Amino acid sequence: MKVLLVITHGNMGGATNVVIDLAKGLKSKGVDVAVGFSEGAYLEKKLTEASVPRFNLKNIRRSHNPFLALFFIFEIKTLVEKERFDIVQFNSSNSLPGCLGAKLAKKKARTVFTVHGLSVLDKNCKTFFLLKFAYYLTFKFFLSFADATVFVSKNNKEEAEHMKLMKNGHVVYNGMSVSELAFLPRDEARRDIGEKVGLNMEGKFLIGSIGRPSYQKNYEFLIGAFPKVARTDDRAVCVIIGDGPKRAAYERLIDRLGLKEKVFLAGEVRDGSKYLKAFDLFTLPSRYEGLPVTLAECLYAGVPVLASDVGGNSEIASERSLYKLDDETDFIKKLSDAMKNPAQYVCPETKKGLFTREKMSEGYLELFKSLAR
Repeated sequence: MKVLLVITHGNMGGATNVVIDLAKGLKSKGVDVAVGFSEGAYLEKKLTEASVPRFNLKNIRRSHNPFLALFFIFEIKTLVEKERFDIVQFNSSNSLPGCLGAKLAKKKARTVFTVHGLSVLDKNCKTFFLLKFAYYLTFKFFLSFADATVFVSKNNKEEAEHMKLMKNGHVVYNGMSVSELAFLPRDEARRDIGEKVGLNMEGKFLIGSIGRPSYQKNYEFLIGAFPKVARTDDRAVCVIIGDGPKRAAYERLIDRLGLKEKVFLAGEVRDGSKYLKAFDLFTLPSRYEGLPVTLAECLYAGVPVLASDVGGNSEIASERSLYKLDDETDFIKKLSDAMKNPAQYVCPETKKGLFTREKMSEGYLELFKSLAR
């Protein structure tokens, strides 16, 4: 079986790491697998290390330009015809038009689209109705050329079915190689984080998060709530690892609220998850999610979690670890309890078997085989 995995770019991120793990997992099972993407040194390096072939796709990128989508359709058509792939699996909304391209090829490939999150279509994404409707029509049209639609959480699948986006969705959880997880020891991780942001961590209760400063991740809620958090317990400090479009706005908010000694933006850190054990509590205030890889990593790191009750968060974390989206009272109440009883906010051990590379690659391989029959 010859399989192509497609993603928009190869920069660091949850979906990129999932593609890396899926490629490795499929290869270990004897699948002839390759990855197509536009650019990104991070993914390129990881694929080279794993000896997984890659293809440069010139016309896939984050853009609303319909001509790029058209060019990408024919780029995929040409690649499928040349390389004779049996299955093409797409991993980002910008790659979705490729489902049509694979069907236009002389040797038609079977197509799978993985929804890593509903994004603009999510009920918690507040945007113009006409924009959301346009996205809905676009997704519904191109999904008609997907032989299977995979969701990374049951929540997203149910929501998509409710809005009649597609039929017969499948759920395959994101997974990772547990043996390759490399968490720094707590003391070393705290020392390194402290040096990065210029803070002595001694005696501090470190609330941390890893994610892009973006609308989806909703860090303005966390920052906005922090003056009350600090009044609740003066030990509390916050470090957010990641870079993105709203970083400058968050820096201004931190300055305006007088939180320069309390909230720190560490920027992008390579393999940021290695610092998870530095956190006394990991928090994720997202407006919407698919299934966040960072929460699964917290599960394996044994780090207490407090997350908004959206997307697949409830499929990893316990009910105690979830708070109502944007509810400051509920958040601070649970945060205060987590500071007193952190062990009770660790994700259930019983969930560990669900989020492995082996489990994920088995799920996809079973689906690919059923489509290839």
